[in-house]
Amino acid sequence: MISTFIESGSIPTEKALINQQWISGGIVVKGRELISYGESAGKSGLAIPGFVDLQVNGHGGMDLLSAKTVSDIKMVSKSLYNQGVVGYLPTLITGPIEETLRVMALIENAKREAESGEAKILGIHLEGPFISTAKPGVHPLDYFRTPDLDLIGKYLRAGSVAMVTIAPELPGAIEVIKHLSAMGIVVSLGHSSATADQANAGFDAGAKTVTHLWNAMLPMTVRSPGLVGVALERDDVTIQIIVDGVHVAPEVVQATIAAAPNRFVVTNDAVAPAGLGEGKFPFGTFEVEVKAGRAVRSDGVLAGGVESLYGSLNLLLNLGINLDSALASMTSRPAALIGQGHIGALDLGSPVQVIPA
Repeated sequence: MISTFIESGSIPTEKALINQQWISGGIVVKGRELISYGESAGKSGLAIPGFVDLQVNGHGGMDLLSAKTVSDIKMVSKSLYNQGVVGYLPTLITGPIEETLRVMALIENAKREAESGEAKILGIHLEGPFISTAKPGVHPLDYFRTPDLDLIGKYLRAGSVAMVTIAPELPGAIEVIKHLSAMGIVVSLGHSSATADQANAGFDAGAKTVTHLWNAMLPMTVRSPGLVGVALERDDVTIQIIVDGVHVAPEVVQATIAAAPNRFVVTNDAVAPAGLGEGKFPFGTFEVEVKAGRAVRSDGVLAGGVESLYGSLNLLLNLGINLDSALASMTSRPAALIGQGHIGALDLGSPVQVIPA
């Protein structure tokens, strides 16, 4: 949870623990020279930035695509804040166009009516409908669409779109990627059966990142690297990866980070049950069940994640990932990817949280 008061604490950055800040009310208020770990309510603590999450489908019992009121959206924002998230992209999976537009309007109203104690809405992530029927994950196939500038225009008029996931191999995809990139909207390649050539074409057209690498895409093989291999090889691509101990094996997480140590971003593809316990919960047009940390559809298909970013941080540290890099992957890097680097840093006026030293 975001700190309500801490007098001092060491501040990690991607480069090093370089300075100390005085923190009051969960906000950095004055800089100081490096001393050591500080104290929070008599306990040693490490002050870190609030988390930034680029893929949140729901949280705290609320599925975003099922939201009916602004209060429903705010319920997600409050639940995220209680788990250390200070900024996020509400993410809408593939669904009926009119329903998507309706929820986008609710998100915009919630953004305008933001209050303290809520994670800030940084824009909207459209994870569909321009994705491959060959790699749908849990997205309902009935609502998939071919990339289309007219439909994109409807979405852009409905809300502040910050990111769009697209399968680059689809007809019209390259034109749409170029259009969105020219507007400053981040394009992420994902839910795709793209070959290496098709993936390169998408990145060359302006795509900057990849949605949950390894999941919902062709596996990399020695003769067919596909989207995975291209994303790992290109230095201009930011890799989003789920680190929850379920979606990607620990050894694969380690190998991915070894290949892209300064350009990986952690997001857990949070769904409605995140922040709660086991049970059945709505997700878009269907229901998911959570058991033993796994959120699955009735047919057993993984339906997003329920792990917190605190949990992800611990998993990364247990894998031997450097603290600064692990923190950057869920603070400064995701914020910088969407052009809002001030959110994921500890500067004067920045939100802060405290973890045990």
